[in-house]
Amino acid sequence: MASMLLRARAGPRQSGQCWRSVATRIASLSASHASLTDIPAADVAHTDAKWTPVRNHFGITAFGVNAYTARNTGDRLIGEHDHADPTDEQHQELYFVHTGHARFQVDGQDVDAPAGTFVSALDVKTIRSAVALSDNTVVLVIGAEPGAPYEVSPAERAELAAAGLPATPA
Repeated sequence: MASMLLRARAGPRQSGQCWRSVATRIASLSASHASLTDIPAADVAHTDAKWTPVRNHFGITAFGVNAYTARNTGDRLIGEHDHADPTDEQHQELYFVHTGHARFQVDGQDVDAPAGTFVSALDVKTIRSAVALSDNTVVLVIGAEPGAPYEVSPAERAELAAAGLPATPA
């Protein structure tokens, strides 16, 4: 990439070319973007919401990130779960209510979560779940195991396969 920048600086300037366009081309080699609606979504067994495999779409390998979109009030966004089983991934998770309104239950306590709210579950033994309190509620979930290299879980690979999506990375 540095050699591209050096060539771009050293070479003759073409009509209409500017440094911003060179920088944009260089950045596009290591970054991409998509709207939530651009990423293929699927139905999965553990939620009533549409699952959008964000991590897979971008090929992220450092942490897990998915979105869940509840079509209707009362839909289960996040199925009740924890990560206490030592054979499961030992993820800490951060939830962000992007749009709509949700009610989380975290270790038996209700958490009212309108759009813009973050909810964290740092202890793997924390039992968590969420239900939509309004139509079209979107929750983003980010997770990873502290101090461990991220690995795509067998459950995610199975959900991708069921949705007809290739796992990235393979």
